Amino acid sequence: MKYKIILLTFFIPFLGICQSKPYYKQTITAYEIKKKDTISKKVMVTHLDSIRKIITTENNILNAISASVYKRDKTHSIIEVNTDRLYISTDINSKGDTIGKVIYVYDEKKNRTENYQILNGDTLNGQKRSYNKSGKYTKLYNKYEDSHKYYLSNKWKYDSNGNTLKSQTYDQNGKLVGIEKFKNIYKKDEFISTRSESLNGKEFIIKSKEIKKGNVRTIYFYYNSFGFNYGIKINHVSGGYSIEEDDSEGNMKELRIYDNQNNMTVFVKNVEVKI
Repeated sequence: MKYKIILLTFFIPFLGICQSKPYYKQTITAYEIKKKDTISKKVMVTHLDSIRKIITTENNILNAISASVYKRDKTHSIIEVNTDRLYISTDINSKGDTIGKVIYVYDEKKNRTENYQILNGDTLNGQKRSYNKSGKYTKLYNKYEDSHKYYLSNKWKYDSNGNTLKSQTYDQNGKLVGIEKFKNIYKKDEFISTRSESLNGKEFIIKSKEIKKGNVRTIYFYYNSFGFNYGIKINHVSGGYSIEEDDSEGNMKELRIYDNQNNMTVFVKNVEVKI
């Protein structure tokens, strides 16, 4: 797994505040664990209305960027716009200052075709996507730094079941720098996908194996990597694995990550309650 982590005027914040009262509360709690001790904990809260549209969130955007200098400052996200074609969320710190924005643009089929992320006035990234008839994204374009132009950074190919067969990565000069291949096996009640990767023309090396049965997905890692998600540092260790359980809607309920000694290093839990 890889981790990759337009400035609009702060307008009409009351769109988020004046919506109907919350009916549901979603709480994601993430723990980073070392030697059975919790060394980091982050909590992300989202309130939804009666038709499950987001009203407000707390700490969701900035927690995804753990290196941010604002990570110790409690933030509150106001949903300024939330329609089928546009989503704008603004992060506000405890002093009431606007820290950052996330902007999503959707097409008529509700595919997210553009997204922009800004922090403290600086654009962290800008991306555009294209999709096939099945709603799977086929190409990803990244914005050049300090430019309004975009370059092709990734493209994908899928099998007849909609699972990835191949993905290719390009640098800003258009050079092919990475290829991922997926060997997919379908059984009666189980899906197995083995991912291999080649970087800069080198031989393919197996990186991970995913086994999905029902609403539980287990991924075995054959490489070392780290990144940030849910506001905590996440390590993938060769010989380690992760277990993720989803609900009936396909949303994550629990995520557990283990090292090669079966020690749990990450635990993430998503709980929803009706208020």
